[in-house]
Amino acid sequence: MKNWSKRSLNGAVKVACGLIVIALLPWLPRAKGVSVVMQHNDLARTGANISETILSPANVNTSNFGKIFTDTLDGQVYAQPLYVENLSISNGTHNVVFVCTENNTVYALDADTGGITYWRTNLGTPYTSPTCNDLTPVVGITGTPVIDLSSGTLYVDTKLATPAHKLHALDLITGSEKFGGPVTIAALNFSAAVQAQRPGLLLLNGIVYLGFGSHCDQGSYHGFEMGYNATNLTQQVAVFNTSPSGSEAAIWSGGMAPAVDTNGNLYIMTGNGTFDGASNFGECMVKLNGSLVVQDYATPANWSNLNTGDTDFGSGGAVLLPPHYVTGIGKDGMLYLADINNMGHVGNFVQGFQADPSGGDTVGKSPVYWQGPVKQYLFVLHSNNATKSFQFTGTNIMTTALGTSSFTMNDRCGGLSLSANGATNGVLWEIGSDSNLRAYDAVNFPKLLWSGSVGSYVKMTCPTIANGKVYVGTSSTLGVWGLTNYLYLKAAPPNPTVNWANGALVQANTLSGPWVTNPVVSPYTLVTTNTQMYFRLRIH
Repeated sequence: MKNWSKRSLNGAVKVACGLIVIALLPWLPRAKGVSVVMQHNDLARTGANISETILSPANVNTSNFGKIFTDTLDGQVYAQPLYVENLSISNGTHNVVFVCTENNTVYALDADTGGITYWRTNLGTPYTSPTCNDLTPVVGITGTPVIDLSSGTLYVDTKLATPAHKLHALDLITGSEKFGGPVTIAALNFSAAVQAQRPGLLLLNGIVYLGFGSHCDQGSYHGFEMGYNATNLTQQVAVFNTSPSGSEAAIWSGGMAPAVDTNGNLYIMTGNGTFDGASNFGECMVKLNGSLVVQDYATPANWSNLNTGDTDFGSGGAVLLPPHYVTGIGKDGMLYLADINNMGHVGNFVQGFQADPSGGDTVGKSPVYWQGPVKQYLFVLHSNNATKSFQFTGTNIMTTALGTSSFTMNDRCGGLSLSANGATNGVLWEIGSDSNLRAYDAVNFPKLLWSGSVGSYVKMTCPTIANGKVYVGTSSTLGVWGLTNYLYLKAAPPNPTVNWANGALVQANTLSGPWVTNPVVSPYTLVTTNTQMYFRLRIH
């Protein structure tokens, strides 16, 4: 029997008088377009896309949700995939997902249909570490790029075999170099062989910022944050060394980019290394201005013990919370809250408590923040622990967890992201160390909505959610999940394209029918005519 239930009637497209008019049925959401152009969605690094109008706890389930397609890549994906909607590319308008691999390859892929590559470019032979096995077999693009939509540019760092780090500015449409790139990253006491570019890149006020830590704590290294002129990469405009008269204090942050407040101040977290609170800032949350000058800092009272145990405070990154707070969790499982107007220096946090019991050489990932319908939520992931949900009151974090998932990560955890339609329909997405993608009801966490294999996961990576689809980079692929009974539409007049995963496209001149099967296959580009036509998706 044909299924004509509500869930199969996901949209109607009206073609009349040479114009395309989109008419969604009244019980179904209409997508508000969104682009994901930076690591963890926004400058506060909340990890939440709050403009998701298609996916919800009501439809993310085994009946309606699943893998749509997979694209094969040439290496591991540590960088979070980025997404640009309605990009004018390849003689059309398309949604495009940008994916980077450790083989130093950048891909521009169709975000709605598998097997379509608009361009790919390899930016040089990647580095092979002779002794470090933390990232194998090669090290290329590790930090998440950042995209500037106004100039149509993707900024990305590569590590090359020579060895060298290079900053590139790539044209979104062609993949070609621009703005004087690539340039070789250089600074006093910076050694490309031992420095690792793990944090996501930041674009702020015409400056591209990059953070650096180390590979396996080998060699003589420092933590660095550097800034380059976004339209002339040959101009290095700022350098911050976290331990200029000492050593170490890496900025690696589990892949997190710096958080930025409304005044343009940057917030980073550092690992074990020299600390004196004057010029050396190991085991710290550090507040920097746009010129990378220290404005304030906070460090745990037991920073010396953390150093001794290689228990990085900065194993995750800083996340800003309204109205004026910053939070972060380190390897020891302590979740800290600081006031950005007075960070407190040594041991004077607003709050600190043991959110997760695990300590030692593990990973504390950055919390994900969401303002829900009633409560403010923090979702915390830590190695050798289960993901937890906490309530943030606006001044402190309630220390008793609202919920705890049934799955426990190993010591190389995955990552979290969240999708919601403003303060409603929150879904928490988790990549597990068991190589499964899980979707939880964010309000009723840990209610599990759906789970499925991603293939071979990559540690500390986060999914990207945009316009009804979930994008996950793995050891050799980009996997894409979405509603399997949904008629997606790309609003690209005058000839928009519809695509779907299962079922058959049917059409009629009126909503009352008769409905006849259109034998086309997905994706299908609608051509304007003078005949009114409606389309539906029939699920068999």
